[in-house]
Amino acid sequence: MTATVTPASIRDSGTYAHSPPARDTGPGDATDDGALRACIVAALQAMLDHVELYAVETTTTDSGVSVMLEHDNVRCVLVVSSQVPRHTLSPRELQIARLVADGSTNRAIASSLEISPWTVSTHMRRIFAKLDVTSRAEMVAQFFGA
Repeated sequence: MTATVTPASIRDSGTYAHSPPARDTGPGDATDDGALRACIVAALQAMLDHVELYAVETTTTDSGVSVMLEHDNVRCVLVVSSQVPRHTLSPRELQIARLVADGSTNRAIASSLEISPWTVSTHMRRIFAKLDVTSRAEMVAQFFGA
């Protein structure tokens, strides 16, 4: 099950769930991590209470079922995948895939992980094979849902 929590102030700024939260300075916005965390926890608890008491509207797709809930400027989308993941990346492959998603080149990845560019290329070939993709963009789109 995957949960994406996006406060309205972050959602409107174009920031994605894997990015660090943007800071808003407008009146009434949570400007520190503690206040933001408290807002999210309170909203999630209210959403959980709502789900326990009332029926929720679901959306069914080929990949699973999703439910969108909203409370006090916090929107939560829960996705229950009906498919068993057909790939399992190693921790190092996952680390490299995340760096690729951030826009790093093979040379930059090699430098930051203190491995050779050849090793990065080997990991990339294995990632491509596991995900059955042929490009970096396709890999990011498939694995990270971009």
